[in-house]
Amino acid sequence: MDTLVDDLGEDLLQITCANGDIVDVGWYPAWNAQGRLRVVAVRGQDWEAPVFSAQPDKDPQALLQALRAALASLG
Repeated sequence: MDTLVDDLGEDLLQITCANGDIVDVGWYPAWNAQGRLRVVAVRGQDWEAPVFSAQPDKDPQALLQALRAALASLG
């Protein structure tokens, strides 16, 4: 983690669907080796009330599972 921490900001990935819904992946707190991934799904730009939110473990399969769940929640 120490070698990656400089790349781990709040804005890692953002997927905007054709209807404007958003799936966002970030690292919180940013640039902190003790941080966690956060995946949210947002409808109508309502960032205060995401329709999905998860903090997957630090492994690719957990992240992929959270991304699939976020996209499904926008369904």
